[in-house]
Amino acid sequence: MNTNQWLLAALGAALVGGCAGPLDHRWDDPVYRSLQDRYGELDRDIAHAPDQEHSLPAFGLESLDVLSVEDAVRIAIGNSPRLRAAGYQIDAASGRVLQAGLYPNPSLNFEGEALGSDDGEWGETAYVIEQEIVLGGKLDRARDVAESDRSAARARFIAEEFAIASSVTRAYFAGVSAQQRLVMREELAGLALQLLDAATARVEAGSATKPDQLRAEVVYEQAMIELDAARLDANATMRALGLVIGSDGSIKLDLVSSADRLPILASLESLQSAAIKANSRVSLARIAIERARRSHQLAKSQSMPNLVASIGPRYSDIDHESTVDVGLGIEIPIFDRNQGEIRATLAERLSASADLKNVQVELLAEVSHAWSAYQSAHSASIRYQNQLLPKAELTLDLTRQAYKSGKADYLRLLDAQQVVIESRIAYINTLEHLHNASVLLNELTQTHAPWRNARQDDHPQAEANQ
Repeated sequence: MNTNQWLLAALGAALVGGCAGPLDHRWDDPVYRSLQDRYGELDRDIAHAPDQEHSLPAFGLESLDVLSVEDAVRIAIGNSPRLRAAGYQIDAASGRVLQAGLYPNPSLNFEGEALGSDDGEWGETAYVIEQEIVLGGKLDRARDVAESDRSAARARFIAEEFAIASSVTRAYFAGVSAQQRLVMREELAGLALQLLDAATARVEAGSATKPDQLRAEVVYEQAMIELDAARLDANATMRALGLVIGSDGSIKLDLVSSADRLPILASLESLQSAAIKANSRVSLARIAIERARRSHQLAKSQSMPNLVASIGPRYSDIDHESTVDVGLGIEIPIFDRNQGEIRATLAERLSASADLKNVQVELLAEVSHAWSAYQSAHSASIRYQNQLLPKAELTLDLTRQAYKSGKADYLRLLDAQQVVIESRIAYINTLEHLHNASVLLNELTQTHAPWRNARQDDHPQAEANQ
């Protein structure tokens, strides 16, 4: 094989290699795939005609008679435009992975010399194909950097799932608590009305004074104010739940997941270990370190100049002969050896390493704070269940017996009933705090994802109390 043939073969191999980009496979993730399949066509229509009205698919409540917290999370995950946007960022990153591995396009140049001369009408003409041959593994390094960006986009997608699940769960138990508080406030309003009727009757009978009646009226008005506030809060929480799961109106279904089932979590050390292992912020920080390393490698590879090869036929009308022109060119790295970018990317590697430690410290502190809130609410819930509420109920039963036997008046009975109801309201508030802390811990650990059919033994949170 002579020199010209060798150069032709080398140029052809470079062209073939450059045309073959990396094979890009769709991310094998069930949530990502379902969102792409369900909303892909709709989002393309919106992208092409954003000013037009577009009908959204059914959001998933039609087939349900009641709504559990698991159903609410599943429906919200399937409807969330935020999650779809995160999914399309994965697609965008995949496109950049593909682009980063593509070879530079060749160029076709035409050259003409001495056209229209007396000796030869067409002078000399040449057609030259020029191709830049990338050296130093730059394409592989650039693809590696883009792949890190795609990994980061996937980690952000997972983080968005847990953020949505947390928002929905908090909204769900806020709705449960608001409805239970409304029932309690209705009972308190009824007791306040009974107190007012009893006081009025005693004043009319002459066994009580006017201040007694005024006191009963104040209690009743206060109870009605709190009842109105509880009714507005219940309506607002149901509307908020509807919005967070993808409905355009208030939820009308019964909420069947009970707040009385206390979540039992693993130890603080286990939760902190799970957070460090699985939390997306830690994953993103680790990906940032790897991306910085790959960027540093890319910067070093860019210090090697690329080779420019050219080849093409030349015809001389003057001499009546055909020849082949071959050319090779390379930049001489005397002044610019990409040393500034190499130094910058090395500093970014060190910065990313420090940021990982910072993220871990902040995450451990957040888990510890959420754990304290969980422990406090869990302990209070147990005391309400085992001591305070039973004692309040027992006091009410004894007061009822005393009232029936004439040993206690009606006002004392109403007071005992009011204590029981207010204790129940306090218990409801404690349960809401407990579930909020539990939800936050699950978002921080990011290991319990029932909407993904995760195995229960993979989660540091045990089954709730039956």
